[in-house]
Amino acid sequence: MNRSYQKQFKQTQSVFSRLFKKIFLTKKLQASKSSSLKTKIKFYLILIIILIISAFFTFWYFWEIPLLSPLSSLSKFKFLPASLSVKNHKKRIVYGFLPYWNLDDAIIQPELTHLSYFGLQIGADGNIITKNSDGTLHPGYNKLDSDRLIELSRQINDTGNQVEIVLVQFDNDTIVKILNSPEAHNNLITSLDSLLLAYPISGINIDIEYTGEITEKLRKNFVILMEKINQHLEQKYSDVKLSIDMYATAAYEEGLWDVDQIGKNVDYIIVMAYDFHRRSSTQAGPVAPLFAGEAAFDLDIHQNLRSFLSQVPKEKILLGVPFYGYEWQTESRLQKSNTFPETGATATYKRVQKILQKKDELQVQTGWDDAALSPYLSYIEDGEIWMIYYEDPTSISFKLEYVQQLDLAGIAIWALGYEGEHRELWDKIEERI
Repeated sequence: MNRSYQKQFKQTQSVFSRLFKKIFLTKKLQASKSSSLKTKIKFYLILIIILIISAFFTFWYFWEIPLLSPLSSLSKFKFLPASLSVKNHKKRIVYGFLPYWNLDDAIIQPELTHLSYFGLQIGADGNIITKNSDGTLHPGYNKLDSDRLIELSRQINDTGNQVEIVLVQFDNDTIVKILNSPEAHNNLITSLDSLLLAYPISGINIDIEYTGEITEKLRKNFVILMEKINQHLEQKYSDVKLSIDMYATAAYEEGLWDVDQIGKNVDYIIVMAYDFHRRSSTQAGPVAPLFAGEAAFDLDIHQNLRSFLSQVPKEKILLGVPFYGYEWQTESRLQKSNTFPETGATATYKRVQKILQKKDELQVQTGWDDAALSPYLSYIEDGEIWMIYYEDPTSISFKLEYVQQLDLAGIAIWALGYEGEHRELWDKIEERI
């Protein structure tokens, strides 16, 4: 407890104590002179009032500040009670996913600590897929040896930071085959050996996203696979880190990921805290709402993080932060407006800035979602209304402050290159991380 608060609390106790004794002695004297019922009632009423005031003060002092939306000022932004809020300014991880299609647009910023190339695809037999079904090279594999990736990797290595590779699989049938085959597990580990011997890689990220039927066998087999990978890396490559990507809902919904068990076998879990609204959403809404408030979102980042923190140490959690949003053709400019089917598209930060530069031409109107702590805009093109929910320096600041106060390991950005040449988002990262 803070010493100044201790002193203040003791002084207040002393005041109440003296007041109580004074009233008690006074009433005792009165009682000796008169034993009337009226005097006794007054005495007990005063005593009750003092006790209520004392209890209120005690409750007020020890009450934990609730998680409120800090709409007035960032400097007053508190997610945690003062007794739990982290005061240190330790260096945190700034993990950036670099998809192969963004190689030409990405800029290595000085705040970046981990460059993670996305990615290499895992085949049903556990081997890395090098060719498509038509015989052409898979683009992720093809660009692994590109001059551009080599140059970006050199830049990050020159600063003493890390280069990692993402191993990917999103097809449900393929995932089932991989997880249920011990031979595929062994092939995947052999493929890891080949990568780690051929490239200066300091980390492996596993991005296996399954949306099919969940069985206990599948969940257990995923844990077994992660245990095998972890044990192999610890025995043979002690300095190579292992991380995994999980949906924001993974800790409270029983999906493929057994968060508690997998958390014991990885260095980091990247919580993909975005896509709360998607291209296919029937209503426009924030891609990464920090809080939901009274809005009918599918939970929010905070509610999901609470579930993760109940199962995984905070030192292992990286909060996924989007450098993008979504845009849709909508029925109106109002929040939560209905969207037109098949009109949703990714809106990178770079695209949003281009639209804002045409504010008059496109009749742009901007807004702020108080609950989600997220900006949005609408514009008119060819007589049609379009709406974009996105991230800007202010919304990013809230997320970074959230990471700092919860003392998480850092952030993971999806994706490098989406910001273009704009530095505003990185300036906030430098300021807060």
